[in-house]
Formats: sequence, structure tokens, C-alpha cells
Amino acid sequence: MKTALKVVQTLEKGGFEAYIVGGAVRDLLLGKTPQDIDVATNAAPQEVKTLFSRTIDTGIDHGTVLVLLDGVGIEVTTYRTEGMYSDSRRPDSVEFVQSLEEDLKRRDFTINAMALDKERHIIDPFEGKKDIEKRLIRAVGNPDERFQEDALRMLRAVRFSGQLDFKIDSITLASIRKQAQGIQSVAVERLKNELDKIMVQGHTARSMSYLKESGLTKYLPAGEYFETDWSSYEPVDIAASGWAYMLYRQNREFKDIRVYKFSNEERKLIEQSLKAARLEQWDIWTYYHFSGQQLAIAAALTGVEADIAAGKAALPIQSKSEIAANGIDLMEWSGKKQGPWIRQWIEQMERSIVSGKLKNDKEIIKDWFTNEYHGNA
Repeated sequence: MKTALKVVQTLEKGGFEAYIVGGAVRDLLLGKTPQDIDVATNAAPQEVKTLFSRTIDTGIDHGTVLVLLDGVGIEVTTYRTEGMYSDSRRPDSVEFVQSLEEDLKRRDFTINAMALDKERHIIDPFEGKKDIEKRLIRAVGNPDERFQEDALRMLRAVRFSGQLDFKIDSITLASIRKQAQGIQSVAVERLKNELDKIMVQGHTARSMSYLKESGLTKYLPAGEYFETDWSSYEPVDIAASGWAYMLYRQNREFKDIRVYKFSNEERKLIEQSLKAARLEQWDIWTYYHFSGQQLAIAAALTGVEADIAAGKAALPIQSKSEIAANGIDLMEWSGKKQGPWIRQWIEQMERSIVSGKLKNDKEIIKDWFTNEYHGNA
């Protein structure tokens, strides 16, 4: 906050208006420490750049410059109004304006349409402070217009309901119901980003209830799967746990939500967590084969009480790389050339070590292999 206020002061010394805006003001009123702090100004991007020694053009065409100061990056955006989001990512056009109120008017919800000056006075033309007191999410101005400008705002309303534990204003909710089909125009990457946030916030069940009530599930990819019972879901700090919960409750597989373009790491985590959750019982191989994170998600899905850390610590090896012998040793001991047979024997060796049937000692492994290999020759 101190750095953002220094940016505001520098802009004012340069002869411009400047305010802290958006979610940071909302969080301050809620008694929270703001994570991302944005500044709005009537200075044009090039004018902003002349006042600071270090800047990055993160979105200069849309009026945004990242100011680097005191080891922190503060986004500074020129007051603007926006056109439609025909590509569902960025506004087709922006028009720079000189009025703070015109800038705040373009924002999504009243709780995000406040500003803070350098004296920490709040500028609140749309009564966002009152809505915070009422714990209410209400669109700025005409909700139909706000959602037609950017349909993702409908999903953001749902997300904020759970993030803040607020209700959605009845007129705003009615507008979402009316405009719900428009969510189909939003790029799937933007949808997933919002849904990921819903999965990790404190009141996921509330957001999911609104997701269904608003009619958005009818138009989201794989939307019907979100209509499960979320009352027993305990959010953690990783979105994959929510996606896995949804699939587990619906008896579905990862392929059913592939449309959301998960990373390979996310895909593996969800798939493996589901596999572990669907095992009838966990043995020592379970603790070896699955990561601690995968097992933690699986345990949450099934209600299994397991000391995962202890189970991992008790393993004779943590990974295949710790095995005292390798493929070169097997070729030397067998006199056989490289081939698929090596992988098969290493897997057998790995299972024997993990199960405790074979000690992870090179000489002992050599004796075991020699006897087993010739015995099966």
C-alpha cells in the first residue's frame, strides 16, 4: 500500500489526478490486506512513463503501464471507458477520459467501483461501501449492459459470492439469468481461471449454488457436472482438488472436463487423485506410487484418515532413482543387450524393494536378479 501511495503522490506532483482503485479499496474496507493494488489516473500512458524511471508496457494500448518501484510492481491505468469484448478477452476499443467517475462507471460491481486518495478518503459514487455493509454484490448501473460488455462478469459475480460470502443482488441475479447464454462467448481459458478461483475460496458451496441458480451451468462446458452436492467440500489451496471432487461425486473421468485446457501437471494430479480415491484399500505400494499431494486429495474425497507423511517416510525408497542397481548392471549380470526386458526387470525389482521382499543393496540385488533371471530363462 505504501508503494502505491508513493505512485499516487508522484503522479499528483506531476500535475495529474491519481487514486488507488478496485479490489484493493474493497479489501481495505473488509479489513483485509490487499494483494493486488491498482492505480487509476488521468495521465496518459506516455505521461506516466516520463514520471517513473522503471516501467513496463504491460497493456499500453489499453492504457496500462506497470510501474516498478521499491521492488514492487504497481499497475497504473489511464481513466477510460471500454467498448464491447467481441473476442471475450479484451475490449475492442478504449477511450481515455478525464473523469474518475466515468472510469469507475465502467467497472463490474459497486464493491469494485470505489477509489482511495492519498489521504485515504474514499470516493464512492455507486454506494459500494453500503453494499459491503449489506454484504451484497450489485452490478454498477444497468446489469444487462455490464454483462453484455463482458459476459465473464456473470461468472465473476458467482465467484465473488463465495470469495466474500456475499449475496448477489436480486436485480443483478435476474440479469444473469436473462443473459446466461452469453457465457458461451467467453474464451475457455478465462472461464477456467474464474472456476479455479471458485474451487479454492472459502465458500465454494455458495458459489456453486449460485452457478446453478443463475442458469450458467446450462451454458458452461460440462456445466451439468458442477450441479453436484458441494456441501461436504472443504476448499484447499489448489484448484485441482475441486475439479477432482466434482468428478468423484459424479463418477466421471478427467476426459469429461478436458475442454477446460488443463496443464499436463493439473491433468496428472486430477487423474491420479481419482485413481487413489477409487482404490478399495491403501497398501505400501499406494504410498509409493502416488504423490503426497495426490493422496491428500484422495483422502479428502473419500474421508480416509491416513497419516500420509508417515506412510511416505516408512518407504524403503521414495522413487525408482534410489534403486541401488540400474539397467547397465542388469546387462552386465545377464550378458544380454539393451531392450524392453530391462524395464520389466526394473519394475519387478522396484516392487520387490517397496514391498520389503528385497533389500535395496547392490550385492543382494545382484544375487536376487541372477537367481530370478536364470530361474526364468
